[in-house]
Amino acid sequence: EDPLTGQVHDFFDGQGDLKRKILRHTSPAFAEDPLRVLRGVQFAARFEFSMAEETKELCRRIDLSELARERIWEEWNKLLLLAARPSLGLELALDIGALRMFPEISAMKGVAQEPEWHPEGDVWTHNNLVVDEAAKLRSGDRKEDLILMWGSLCHDLGKPPTTKMKDGRIRSKGHSEAGLPLTKAVLERMTDDRELIDGVL
Repeated sequence: EDPLTGQVHDFFDGQGDLKRKILRHTSPAFAEDPLRVLRGVQFAARFEFSMAEETKELCRRIDLSELARERIWEEWNKLLLLAARPSLGLELALDIGALRMFPEISAMKGVAQEPEWHPEGDVWTHNNLVVDEAAKLRSGDRKEDLILMWGSLCHDLGKPPTTKMKDGRIRSKGHSEAGLPLTKAVLERMTDDRELIDGVL
């Protein structure tokens, strides 16, 4: 904004994108910091924006493997603590490959559930509904909310390895127990907070 005339110079139609609720990168330099991929995920969920297709395509090509675990932890925590519907970020993360670091979570996609008990669909769909419901129960106590939200996100990680068809019905016997080492692995990739990990488990 020109301080003398009040004229706004909007070189990338940022105001238009704000009105359309679209996140869009403005330069290839976006790729210089891979954390921007995760930041885009949590922004999309928190502000209920979609991501421009060209930005999604760029995000899919960015290597996230060199990110410090503490930085990954903080971006995921922002998604789970600050978004009214964290599922929006989870869906985007799956779409752009940001769940590559968490194959335990992406494995829920496409895993069938018994329709009598889960008419909503596969484990991924069920899990996203649970995470969004859990978000309504956050108290404002950071530690308690992190335990609640990570617990809800990881509660069915044991279903992909245990789900089988038995007597014409879909069963996931022992999935709660099977999910414990998977949950532990996910959390230990990002934090050494034993109290939190034990709380989630």
